[in-house]
Amino acid sequence: MTTKQRILQTSLQLFNEFGVETVTVRHIAKELGISHGNLCYHFPNTDAIAETLYDQLIEELNTRLYDPTLFATLSLKTLSETSAFVFGKLYKYKFLIQDFVSLTRRNENLKLKHRNLVKSRRAFFKMCIDTGIAAGFLKTDIIDGQYENFFNQLFIISEFWLLSAEVLYEGREEDKLQYYLNMAFTLIVPYLTEKGLEEYKALMPST
Repeated sequence: MTTKQRILQTSLQLFNEFGVETVTVRHIAKELGISHGNLCYHFPNTDAIAETLYDQLIEELNTRLYDPTLFATLSLKTLSETSAFVFGKLYKYKFLIQDFVSLTRRNENLKLKHRNLVKSRRAFFKMCIDTGIAAGFLKTDIIDGQYENFFNQLFIISEFWLLSAEVLYEGREEDKLQYYLNMAFTLIVPYLTEKGLEEYKALMPST
């Protein structure tokens, strides 16, 4: 593992545990056992590290979302598994969600990157909906623009569920991810056809 990779790995651990506002480059260098100057050779400050970790998260997500076989085999089960993958990655990089407002206030480039990401994710979502309708498990648009609202709801939840999890969740830590994943996935129920609803019940037998 290179020094740069070690910096990113250790920074992710510290940011997740203590938050970006608390951790400094000196804390990270001390944790790694390297000099402050050595660390700053790779990253001038914690904002630069956070932006690189953001890029790393998006790259990891894209390995699944841009898999060319995804739409060829798309089903409600595939959507459920893809949602679980996304939530797992967001949990791995949870500091980005928890500290995102302060990060984007200081880093205009990060804000721009995220706005562009949302645009590309909207196109991906539309492909999922169109494929689901063609496969017969999703309804056509119930009212004009309803799927656009659905996208916005999902994106808000996927980006900010960790704030709720940090403050309000009172269950077991090992159940946290599944609890919020199940909550988010229930949003699809009103859009399901009879075929989709049967598949959903098989996937979520407790509902």
